[in-house]
Amino acid sequence: MKIEEIGYLCVDAKEMGEWRTFAGDYVGFEVRDLAEGCLGLRMDGYDWRMKVRPSDHNGVGFMGMKVETVEALAQVRAEMAAAGFVVNESTAAERADRRVEHLLWVSDPDDNRVEFFVNRAVDSAPFAPGRPIGGFRTGKLGFGHVVLGTPHLEEMENFYMKLLGFGLSDYMTGNIEVRFIHANERHHSLALVKTPVKFLHHVMVEYKQMDDVGRLYDKALLIPGMIQTSLGRHTNDHVFSFYSKTPGGFLLETGWGGRSLDRATWEPYEMESMSFWGHERSWETPENQLKQRQQRDAVGARGVSAPVEVNGDGGFVSRDAAI
Repeated sequence: MKIEEIGYLCVDAKEMGEWRTFAGDYVGFEVRDLAEGCLGLRMDGYDWRMKVRPSDHNGVGFMGMKVETVEALAQVRAEMAAAGFVVNESTAAERADRRVEHLLWVSDPDDNRVEFFVNRAVDSAPFAPGRPIGGFRTGKLGFGHVVLGTPHLEEMENFYMKLLGFGLSDYMTGNIEVRFIHANERHHSLALVKTPVKFLHHVMVEYKQMDDVGRLYDKALLIPGMIQTSLGRHTNDHVFSFYSKTPGGFLLETGWGGRSLDRATWEPYEMESMSFWGHERSWETPENQLKQRQQRDAVGARGVSAPVEVNGDGGFVSRDAAI
């Protein structure tokens, strides 16, 4: 089974009031009003890549996994059914909302709704960000990545890796149990973290230009409590980023400079530190903050680093033609 990308994400939101300002004025999404009080957050040529839906709880509403053909979708249906998952057919209204020709869905082991779609329509209107930015890195890589806390790590690994075909990029064991997994050249489209209860930990979107991360950081510094994880650079995907608190309670990682990988030759490895430097987590316990600082100090003492590729405009060099 081959998933091409995580094409879209819907989040459920208890408090819709702050989302328009946060998404448009702060992050730079193009914000569209959708039916039933929903907001569509646009990043490129699609109608939306993220959707915010009014709800009595915060968390994942659904994730949309792109498959290339109707034949591939039939394979999804057959393999999911054979593995014991209930396969649900979509309604015409759901297909119209996602602007896809074909759609079916299942619930993963944590009861998250996972949709599989074919042929999503592109909008004819050009992307119009909520404030001046250089755009988002999307295209064949999908909209970004999602990190899920799960009490059922083994079952979720089986679902996403063995059934859906996500590949393991790297992982951590011990104090933190996490699996970073990929569907395409983006280092990871999904990460699974072992936690006592399920929850949406964070979503990452990637700017095309480094300066857009810096300008957003300037804005975040003026908003008390907005910065939840300080500016830093990850050791695995090499993203230069920081994390903000969303109106939905989960975190939004805004980054630049993510590495690409070759799925055919990539060898997973165990990480010793999440970041080369920075990414101080304000929400962690003092004990965990100290452990993470020691991990960063250890890689820093050895001078561990990684290059980045930039073009003349200051943006990431991508081999993908973004939509």
